[in-house]
Amino acid sequence: MFAFVRLGVFLCASALLALSATAAAAAAPAECRKVVVSADPEFPPYAWFDGKTLRGASVDVVLTILRGMDLPYELRYAGPFARLLRFAETGEVDIITELKRNAEREAFLAFSDTAIFSNPTSVFMRAGETIKNFHGREDLRKRHGGVTRATRFGNGLDEYVAHSLDVEDGPGIQENFLKLKARRIDYFISPHFPAETYLVTSGQEDKYTVLKPFVAVAPVFVGWSKKSACIGRLAEFDARLKHYVSVMDSPRLIQSNFADWRKDPVMIR
Repeated sequence: MFAFVRLGVFLCASALLALSATAAAAAAPAECRKVVVSADPEFPPYAWFDGKTLRGASVDVVLTILRGMDLPYELRYAGPFARLLRFAETGEVDIITELKRNAEREAFLAFSDTAIFSNPTSVFMRAGETIKNFHGREDLRKRHGGVTRATRFGNGLDEYVAHSLDVEDGPGIQENFLKLKARRIDYFISPHFPAETYLVTSGQEDKYTVLKPFVAVAPVFVGWSKKSACIGRLAEFDARLKHYVSVMDSPRLIQSNFADWRKDPVMIR
């Protein structure tokens, strides 16, 4: 009887140890084996999906940094940008190669301290028209303009548009160019490359002109999912990124990628 009791105690203890080990394993953080990298599929020259893979200046830079870290990666098309953000929130995507930093995204993304690129904003007008001696946003005051609803420019331009300019919003880039064509507005303010890519893909480059200089230049950053098993490598990534961008020729890299996209101006939606 005593031996039976001892056996029962032993079995119970063994079972408890097994359960404890299982619980500890479940509670332990996942091992960092690789990162899933993705990007906005409609943002050339920074990133675009050509129907087979993601390409672009930000993709080139991020993958170069990861190779230097000996951190394995999988480059994955995750669908439209809104879906990409959801995948980053759940941890299915570890890294987004470029996006603007804001409080909403900081709830589930940890951003590199170093900006990977800057995103310029331009003023578009009808071909053959301009603003004499144009120096910047202040020269738009006496004209009626357009912006795309919910677009954020950064660099203080959002506040300036809201308080100092006469503008109306439209649902998209296409609609704003139609307003400009119909003379309902005198100018259209837009992030430069999305508007430029629309004109290329719609065959309308010759119908509009871009004023110089840019009216805003806002930084874009690399975002890491806070649920990534490799989030502990972000500091190393940022240190390498800081050095890399300090020596790279950003304008050349951006123009080179835009030229590549123009050879086959796909816009997969």
